[in-house]
This record gives sequence, C-alpha cells and structure tokens, in this order.
Amino acid sequence: MLQLLKRYRELLLVVMLLLVPLGVFFARSRKPAERSALDRAVVWVTSPLEKVIGLCVTGVLQSYSRYVALRGAEDRAMTLSREVSLLQMERQELLQERAEAERLHKLLGFAQSSPLRTYVGARVVGVELAPSGLQLLVIDRGEKDGVARGKPVVTADGAVGRVHSAGASSAEVLVLSDRYSSVAVRVDRTRARANVRGLGKPGACRLDFALRSDDLTEGDLLVTSGTDGVFPRGIPVGKVGQLKKVGNGLFLDALVVPSVDVTRVEEVLVVTGFEAPAPEMVPTSAAASAKKP
Repeated sequence: MLQLLKRYRELLLVVMLLLVPLGVFFARSRKPAERSALDRAVVWVTSPLEKVIGLCVTGVLQSYSRYVALRGAEDRAMTLSREVSLLQMERQELLQERAEAERLHKLLGFAQSSPLRTYVGARVVGVELAPSGLQLLVIDRGEKDGVARGKPVVTADGAVGRVHSAGASSAEVLVLSDRYSSVAVRVDRTRARANVRGLGKPGACRLDFALRSDDLTEGDLLVTSGTDGVFPRGIPVGKVGQLKKVGNGLFLDALVVPSVDVTRVEEVLVVTGFEAPAPEMVPTSAAASAKKP
C-alpha cells in the first residue's frame, strides 16, 4: 500500500488539489439549509483560510496600486519641477528685459531733453576697475560711430568719464574715479567753481580747488561747469560728502560721492557734439554770478 502511495503520490497530490477547491465550491454553493454536516465542516475549516487569502490578495493589490500611484506622482513632480525651473528662468529674463527697457527709456528721455547735443548710444562690454591701474569701461562703439578720444561719456544720472582711446568698433572709457581723471565743476546751489578728481577706486573722488570762502555744505550737488572744454555744462557729477574746513590753507577738503556708480553701468551715451546755450537760455542765477568780478 505504501509503495503504491509512493508510486502515485504526485498524481494523488494533483487529484487532492483539484478535489479540495471543488469540494469547497460545492459546499459554499448550497444554501445553508441544504448543507450537510460535511459541507458545514468544509465551510468552517476553509473560512479562516479564505479570509487570510483575501486579506493577502487585497493587501498586495493595494500595495501595487500605491506603488503605481507613487511612481505617477514622482513623474508628475519631476515634470512640475522642470516647468517651475523654466518659468523661473523666463521670469528672470523678463525682469532683465524690463530693467533694460527702463534704462534705455531713461537714456532716451535724457537725450531728447538736450537738443543742443548729439549722442551715440553704447553698451558696456568690458570692465577694468583695478585700483592699481587705469579704471576703464569698454564700450561697443568706436570711431566708425563718431566716438573719438576725449569725448565725454554720460548716463541719465550723470557723468561717467571720457573716452580714453577709440578703435574702429570699440572704445575705452576712463571713469571719473580714476586717479588721472579730472572734471571742472560748479556747485549747483551757489555756482562756485571747483574740480573733481578721482582717487583710484570706484565710488571715490575728492573736491579740489574749492575756496574756503565759498558757501559749501555736505550734500551740495556738483555739476559740470563746461570750462574744461570736454563736458557740456550742467551734467551731474556727484555730491559733496565729508566736508572738512581745516584751520589753515586756501582751499576746502572734501570727498565727493559720484552720481553714477560705474560698477553698475550697462548702457551709456557718448556725447559726440554739443553747442553752448545761447545767452537767453542761461539760467538767471548763473548769469548774475557771471557778471560778478
């Protein structure tokens, strides 16, 4: 008998695996009132197993659904992250374009407000602001555009410097803060004459040849006087700062805060020509001071 079981054990196992589900199926397919004792025993034995199997299958299906959902959420998150990055880049570009448009609009308004001058617009394409050497800005306009050595360079905020050298399509601008830069100025409030000289570092100038007898206070606006033959008059140069009236000497000691921050300049105007205003265009205060001996 044992040998027979061993010989046909695989076949018997297959038959049992087929009969058990069938028995369970037939036992459960009958109504409770029609079930025999064997049917009730089969249902009682298989109920816990069925619950366990159901829970396992449900858990597996839910886990798979969550996994698929997480994969989808991850893909959507990556897509949204890329879209946010692109939108941020576009926003930065739009902000830069708007800032540039505002600067150009300001330059255009400044140029149109000075009908006696001719200008050439230029972009700053290079910078050399080393304190140990010349402080230069490189612009993308040159001799073919009417730019020549010595021409004044300005923005809507004030004077930047003068052309140091010019090539065919580019030029170098010596900024006001360079130690070799000097500009003749007037105090806008009192019309007193002086001179602004660079100290060799961006944002630092000093006031030269301002008489002790002149009415000068910190915060006074300094504008070009036009007497140096380079800059047209009336262009802002800077404001007086840290004024010192020493005990002896003929002149005052003061620093000057430039009107234009040369470290932030991106577009400039090169003054290629200008005319002195007619006498009737000169402000009354300036004409009165000119009559004084």
